[in-house]
Amino acid sequence: MRNCHRVLGAIAVLLISAPAAHATSAGAPESRGVPPRATDAISRPAVPLPWGDSLSIDRTGYVNRGGTVTVYGTYRCAYDTMDSPRASIVVTLTQGAERDSLGSAPAICDGRQHRFSVDGSGYFVDGPAYAEARMVKYGDRGDFVPMPRTVADTEHSVTLVNPMR
Repeated sequence: MRNCHRVLGAIAVLLISAPAAHATSAGAPESRGVPPRATDAISRPAVPLPWGDSLSIDRTGYVNRGGTVTVYGTYRCAYDTMDSPRASIVVTLTQGAERDSLGSAPAICDGRQHRFSVDGSGYFVDGPAYAEARMVKYGDRGDFVPMPRTVADTEHSVTLVNPMR
């Protein structure tokens, strides 16, 4: 399922960027041998990528003696006028027979990449574990009640380490 999302994302990037690349090369001053002005690059604001929500979890998490775990990662949440500019990242961790939802972290949907961290407690120890994360947006979308929907997810093995050892 994750590979399907990656393929669709790559196709979307190609389809979106192809018309822009064609339009800029046709009559741009650079294509006629005229160098671009330095003020052009400065005066244009940087626009975040308009596509794709993405989410990743770091391969290493941290656990203390009491079983409290901290998991870090990165996300990009695209802004949509139909949605709230905020979302949540929910993380679940599994180690052996122990499976706990660690909690959630707030996410800002501005199209830029951000870091997040989620803390939770359970009966976790040093060693391998399995982490799942989901980014959930709450949007209007014409429904009577704003319904949550998962816009990005990831899951993979992580290693829990105790930094105090």
